[in-house]
Order: sequence, then structure tokens, then C-alpha cells
Amino acid sequence: MAWRDDYQQKLMSFTDAAGLIRAGDIIYTPIGGDARSFMPSVFARIADLDFKVRVRACAPQGQDWFLPEYWNLPFEFSVEIFGGNLSRAALAAKRADFYPQLFSNQFNLYDSRGDDQEPIDVFITLCTPPDDEGYVTFGGMPWHKGDFTRRADRTILEVSPWLPNVRTTERVHVSEVDAFVLTELAERPAVAVTVPPPETVTIAGFVNEILEDGDTCQIGAGRTATHLVPAGAFEGKKDLGWHSEITPLGVVPLMMAGVVNNSRKTVDRGLGVTTTVSPRSDEEHHWLETSGLLDTRPVREVNSIVNVAAQEHMCSINNAFAVDITGQICSESLGTTVYNGTGGQPEFHIGAFIAPGGKAITVTPSAAADGLVSRIVPRIEDGQFVTVTRSFADYVVTEHGIARLAGRSQRQRAENLIAIAHPDHRAELRRARQIQFFPNVEVEVEAEAGD
Repeated sequence: MAWRDDYQQKLMSFTDAAGLIRAGDIIYTPIGGDARSFMPSVFARIADLDFKVRVRACAPQGQDWFLPEYWNLPFEFSVEIFGGNLSRAALAAKRADFYPQLFSNQFNLYDSRGDDQEPIDVFITLCTPPDDEGYVTFGGMPWHKGDFTRRADRTILEVSPWLPNVRTTERVHVSEVDAFVLTELAERPAVAVTVPPPETVTIAGFVNEILEDGDTCQIGAGRTATHLVPAGAFEGKKDLGWHSEITPLGVVPLMMAGVVNNSRKTVDRGLGVTTTVSPRSDEEHHWLETSGLLDTRPVREVNSIVNVAAQEHMCSINNAFAVDITGQICSESLGTTVYNGTGGQPEFHIGAFIAPGGKAITVTPSAAADGLVSRIVPRIEDGQFVTVTRSFADYVVTEHGIARLAGRSQRQRAENLIAIAHPDHRAELRRARQIQFFPNVEVEVEAEAGD
């Protein structure tokens, strides 16, 4: 059968496509690709099945069951790898569960330990219209969508003509999909806009001091990190490379201007690599579709520690909620409550740290809550999850400077971190340094208390 005939047969109404979901199924939705037009029909089908369905979502959007008014519904929904705005309340209320894992290793588990993993019954996401050969892509955001499609028992794709046709290695043929539905959205939902912390420009200046011409860069999620490029982190640099999970605000214009030209990359020389990019203007949209200079690839490839480490002079830049004075980096939770999750930070940080000439940079304002809460802390408390262990700690940057941790002792690390902590908290941190890393201090403190 010609692919066009196959496509027409698989093109369904929302109701018919939702009918492919069966009682007992686990439905998976990916990061960067909720089928928003189709989701109300999915919800209606779940209700028809007496809620005997489970949902596993990554960075969910447009999924009403994550909203408090739906929490009393008798079915299970959970988040994996990365949460995002919509899921935070449900995670904090313990209404949703969380699967901590790595993007790059996610499908190794399915392929090598299939009997030990939950089945991928139904996968739902967005795609472009088929090309002349019958292939669809994921509009500049492949993430893990192709991998899910190839492993799912049933895949339903919402066809969205407004998705950009960005260069990609991740294509799926019509024959690999069970059903297509046509989107009712006239345009792509707007890219979320966040307000950077006031310290971002100063932090960007310090990051600029660490970066060198010819470095290959990655920038992760987080209010500070994603605004570093507009704040000047790449100012005055040349011949930068790009190998990054996300491509945040300001990076594509620098590609268009030739600042990020990938001319010195060890791997993929001349080509930027990412797993997601969203055009923020008509000019960016046109450049992404026509230049051929940015390649979108599956997240398991982009985030692979081996692939990241293969880039000489790889530089990762990621956010943190807290760093203790030994260098433990916490970026995914507040106490035991998942805020975002692991995301790709461990993979890129470790890969950059072990890359020849690599640098792993952690950025954070020195304090939160108007200076009341220090982000440089004596120790990790309240069960907060450690995202990067201290053995891989490298550079930590706040608005007060740069702390170099790699190759330093515990005492030296503490001293360097205290120097970039918020001034109101340095005395407490110095006292903690004395107690934790020097002899007889606790005895002396007890004696002083008894006088």
C-alpha cells in the first residue's frame, strides 16, 4: 500500500483515535509535545474507562488532571525526569508520583530490562505533516519522541502544520504510527517567558570570564541559566560551538550572526546540535528551516555522557537551588518535593567535567527570598536531592564571583564558596566551616556555651 493511502486510513477523528486507549493502559506523553487539541478527548476516554488508566508525563502541558480541581479523580498520574510548571503543585501535594532517571539511559532500560519496566501501551504527541516520502518529524523538538513511537504498542500523533521543518536526524514513517489526528490549533503555543533574577547580568559577566573562544557550550533550564546569553555571557566571544539539550533565548540570533559557528568543534564540526529549538521570530523560523546549520537529534544521543565528553573544550552551564560548602549541587527539589527534576544536568555536567579542556559551570543567585535564604549552605538538609555529587563540582558562580572547586580540598572549597555567598550569611558559613573541617572546634564551642 502506498504511504498516502496508509496515512488516509490512519487519519481519524479525536473520538475514534481516543478509542484506541484501553482499560489498564499506561499513556505516555513527552516533553515538548503535548497534543493539546487531542487531550480533551483523551480525558473523556479515560472517564469512559472508569479511570482504569495511568498517565506518565514528562514536563506536561495542557493536561488538566494535574490541576487541583481534578485531583480527586480515581486514577494515577506521574511525572518522569522533568516536571515543569504544571506538575509542581501535584508533586508538592503528593498527588503525583515521580520517576527519577536520565534521558540518555531511559530506553536502555526498556531494551535491556524489558521485563522489568512498565509497558509503553500508548504514546501521544505532535508531529509535522508527512513529507514526500511519508516521513513525519517533531518540528525542531525530537526529544525522546521517536524512541517512544518505535517502542509503543500504539502511537497517536497530532498533525500540526505550523511546526517548523528544522533539520533533524529523527524521522518516523507513517507506517510506524497507529493513528493521526489533525490539530485544531491555528499556531504553535507561545514559548513561555520568564523574568530573570536581578543578579543575572552580573552572573553572566562572570560566566563570560570563564568561557573561551572556541568552547562548545550547553545551557540548561532555570531562570538564571536560560537568560545568560541575552545578559551578555557570550559577549565578545568568537567561534563558539553548540551541543545542548535545549537552545534557550538569544542563542539562535548568535548562530545567525556567526558568533556560534561550530568551527572548532571536535565532533560535528560546522554543525550545531540540539534536541529542541523553538523559533522566537519569523527570521529565526526561516533560518532554522533553510540554513542547515543546526541539527536536532534524539535526546538519548544529545545527552549521552560519552558524546558530551567527546567534545574537547565542552562547557556546561546549569542552574542550582543550593550548593553545600563541600560542593554538592542540588538542582531538582526543594526539600523532598520535586520542583523540576533531574533533566539533563547530570549528563552534561559530568560530560563537560571529564571532557578534555572541559568546564562545568553551576550558576545561582547567592540567596533567595530577598536575601533571607542562602543558596550556599553548610550542609544538605531536609532530604534535598543531590543532582551532582561533589566529586564532579567544578565552577560555581553567583553575583559575588567565581568559586573554583575542582582539585580543591573540603576546607579550600568551603573558603571559596563562602567568598561568593551572600554577605549576610558568610559568618554562619565560616562557623560551619570551622566546625565541620577543623579539630576540637565543637568542644571549644560547648565550653564557651557553658561559661
